[in-house]
Amino acid sequence: MTISRRLKEGRSCTQFNAETNAWLRPEEEDMVILYCLDLASRAFPLNHKTLKTHVDAILRARLGDDFPNSGVGINWTSRFVEKHSSRLGRYWSSSLETARGRAVNETTNREWYNLLGNTIKEKNIQEECMWASDESGFQPGMGFKERVIGPAKQKTQHLQRDGNRENITVMVTICADGTDIHPTMIYKGKSFATTWHDKNTLNAS
Repeated sequence: MTISRRLKEGRSCTQFNAETNAWLRPEEEDMVILYCLDLASRAFPLNHKTLKTHVDAILRARLGDDFPNSGVGINWTSRFVEKHSSRLGRYWSSSLETARGRAVNETTNREWYNLLGNTIKEKNIQEECMWASDESGFQPGMGFKERVIGPAKQKTQHLQRDGNRENITVMVTICADGTDIHPTMIYKGKSFATTWHDKNTLNAS
């Protein structure tokens, strides 16, 4: 019966619900999607709870007392994201420091590159005179993910680590002309350990 009804250009349950039981109007849905994308681009993505809060506010403003106090259903946001999967997705969040996040905007980036470009042009700075340096710290004994081999059809394969929480700082320096100098590694210690130079393929100092 379902196949016969679809052959006669009948609507599916999903289409019927979208056309007759949808809370948001098409233009409101598009507005919510654009809002989600805009916040995500600024590193302030909505979660399901905050998305529901915004949608409830939109519907309560339009429907008034006809809108239930409980708002949309608890699974509404999941169905909304699934319905618009071509534009929205679900991810595990990754932390971004506030100081770095404040720099992620078009105005700041444009002003910085204008200042840099004007300074280079005004001072006639050559590429071989421009260097950039950065540092990164890591703990060699902590759990870095890597591809390993284990039994088939297993969800997790554990890898033992020594649990050493000593922090090592690595500094890299690169020139604008593409050249670089050997990285510098900073260990915490009162004396130099010869093992620090083991397998030193980068000739770090």
